[in-house]
Amino acid sequence: MLTTTFVVSVLLLAVFGFRIASAIYSYATRDLPPVDEVFSKSEFQSALIYDRKGRLLYEMFDPQGGRRTPVKLQDVPPVLIDATLATEDPNFYTNPGVDPLAILRALAQNVAHQRLESGASTITQQLVRNVLMTPQERQSQTIQRKVEEAILAYRVTERYSKDEILERYLNEINYGNLSYGVEAASEGYFDKPVQQLTLPEAALIAGLPQAPAIYDPYQNPKAAKERQLEVLGLMVKHGYITQAQADAAAAVPLRYHSAPTQMQAPHFVTYVQSLLEDRYPRQQLYQGGLRIYTSLDLDLQNKAQQIVQQRLATIKEDNANNAALVAIDPKTGEILAMVGSANFYDDSIQGQINMALAQRQPGSTLKPFTYLYAFEHHEAAPASILNDSPIQYSMGVGRPPYQPHDADLRFRGPVTVRRALANSLNVPAVEMLNQIGINSLLQTLHLFGITTLQQPASYYGLALTLGGGQVRLLDLAFAYATLANGGVQIGEPVPSAQPGQSQLAPVAILKITDANGKVLYNYQPPSGIRLASPQATWLITDILADDNARAETFGAHSYLEINRPAAVKTGTTEEFQDSWTLGYTPQLVVGVWVGNANDQPMKNVFGARGAGLIWHEFMETALQGTPVLPFTRPSGLVQATVDAQTGLRPVPGRPTVTDWFIEGTLPTASAPLPTPTPVPTMPPTATPVLRLPTSTPTSLPLPTLVPVPTHATPVTVPSNPNFVVVPNFVGMPEAAAQRLINESGLSTTYINYQTIDEVPDRSYFLSIPPGAVLSQLPPAGSQVPKGTRVFLAVRKK
Repeated sequence: MLTTTFVVSVLLLAVFGFRIASAIYSYATRDLPPVDEVFSKSEFQSALIYDRKGRLLYEMFDPQGGRRTPVKLQDVPPVLIDATLATEDPNFYTNPGVDPLAILRALAQNVAHQRLESGASTITQQLVRNVLMTPQERQSQTIQRKVEEAILAYRVTERYSKDEILERYLNEINYGNLSYGVEAASEGYFDKPVQQLTLPEAALIAGLPQAPAIYDPYQNPKAAKERQLEVLGLMVKHGYITQAQADAAAAVPLRYHSAPTQMQAPHFVTYVQSLLEDRYPRQQLYQGGLRIYTSLDLDLQNKAQQIVQQRLATIKEDNANNAALVAIDPKTGEILAMVGSANFYDDSIQGQINMALAQRQPGSTLKPFTYLYAFEHHEAAPASILNDSPIQYSMGVGRPPYQPHDADLRFRGPVTVRRALANSLNVPAVEMLNQIGINSLLQTLHLFGITTLQQPASYYGLALTLGGGQVRLLDLAFAYATLANGGVQIGEPVPSAQPGQSQLAPVAILKITDANGKVLYNYQPPSGIRLASPQATWLITDILADDNARAETFGAHSYLEINRPAAVKTGTTEEFQDSWTLGYTPQLVVGVWVGNANDQPMKNVFGARGAGLIWHEFMETALQGTPVLPFTRPSGLVQATVDAQTGLRPVPGRPTVTDWFIEGTLPTASAPLPTPTPVPTMPPTATPVLRLPTSTPTSLPLPTLVPVPTHATPVTVPSNPNFVVVPNFVGMPEAAAQRLINESGLSTTYINYQTIDEVPDRSYFLSIPPGAVLSQLPPAGSQVPKGTRVFLAVRKK
């Protein structure tokens, strides 16, 4: 309890000045904290997340504390300063940190009870109370606490200028709704920087500190309005504004920001938050005033969000309700855009789930890496031959055999790798994976940045190359960025990266500084890690950019073609739960996913039609005004002509194909010479193209089970005598053709029964008897290995 001498000394202090009485109260105040702590004590500050051009994306604050963004006094509009002074301390610039008359009045009223029932706190006293006193001391209303507060306020006034004190106060005080300081209050209540506040808005904010909960404009708008009118009246009373100005301000409706915590690019921001939480302790992250400059381009982000929403609307009737998009600069590994859903705030589509980070089956988007491994290890080339034919693979004891088929349920026979990859054929891709080994593909995918698919090879089986696993869109886009960059991966180092996994990761953060501007982190693109040769990578890119090669499946000039060279791959899962498109130019990689977060299937939304539409429009929009860059062919590649049916060196009389090879990988063996065989003369009309069935036959003859290897084994083509010349079956009855197939050492297959509407030349169709062969594949006279399957089209009876 204070002594009478101490109280008298305070009275003398108030009446005759603090300087005269300082000796009397110095002993009693020896335990007070140093006044320098008002400015040196660290105030918590929100972390601010910016895009790459310095535009604010989000103010990240501790939900247990609040948000604060300090500003300089010169950045605070005079109207807010005037409103604050009129309301809190009209004599601020002339008083010594306390109001002596107010203190005398309060003491006279309450000294008998040893408690203060009235206020009288100046701006300086409020600052001292908030910075130097504990929460318990702030709640105390004893005379001792009030006197200590007054003494500290006086000392602060002696040490610091009035402008310094006012600036600190405006950045420190609580304005309610987790808003500390005038900048946070302005952004929170009116969604604008403090510099842009109007008189009506400033009057509202200036009235909040006395009782933020009572005057909360969201919870108590009537009380908030009454408090605003009171502030305007005080401004008139103290000469800051006229009554006419006050009346005009009072008549202006206040429009509060409805979502003070709403963020720009919400999925990307939450992704960045998760990265930051792994790097910094919670207190530094949420109270240290970090400034985080990200890789995001807000213009591209907004355009991507708009395109996603607009294009989804065109396929909504097919139950396609959600989409995600990731754009990466392959030269730096920086994420330029990340759309995690069509609408972050739409609960009906589970919009807050970031589908760019969700694990989904990727469909055929993994096929390029299967072929890349084969090219890199000289096990195949674009002109190598694979069989698009019915086949089954043994999956081990107790497991059913695996029988891949193409999306259209057709089989095309021998095809080149270029044709197989460009048209996303499944059967050849499985054959290629069977050749290189499942572990080889898994290792490739992990090195390229796929963070999932961590089960043993046997868990996925040969379906892996068709999307038989789950990956993230962000990882896939990063993997494709290495293809776009010629086989060199660029990104930020992965802390404690495991052997066999990617050593680099996509870049989301470019720079981090503390509240004082000290740089804590600064990303500088490294030289990168070469994961594949430029030759093998270019061959993959050349195939994915070949519009002619993919026209068989996608048609010429589809949505996969843009106004410049671009490589692109689609993917669709079997039940239409996922539609993918991944594509790139030398300066931009874009990955798109379309589907539903709840796994509901869409209605025939293939990759090109669903994700491809979004990919096409965003690519052309994002690249507008940028240089048109080609995919530069590296040295070490040669163009050569090979046999079109075996991939071996060509011989006269057999069809050929010309394509690119890595130097030193040209075939050395020659294709078998054709053996002259009498071939019945075909009718003078055009030979019809074999049309294969659109559905799987009920009884499909299959070859012997093929075991799945664990390591790659090169494909070898027998030199001769195991080749046979294909007879001409056209015009023969079906049963006779089947017998001749077996007698010739070839394999029988299902029959495609065709009607007149399925054959372009009607006169030719009518020239063939019902039940007889219309066309065949391979063609008559070609020399093929024994056991080759023969595809027949028969005129339907």
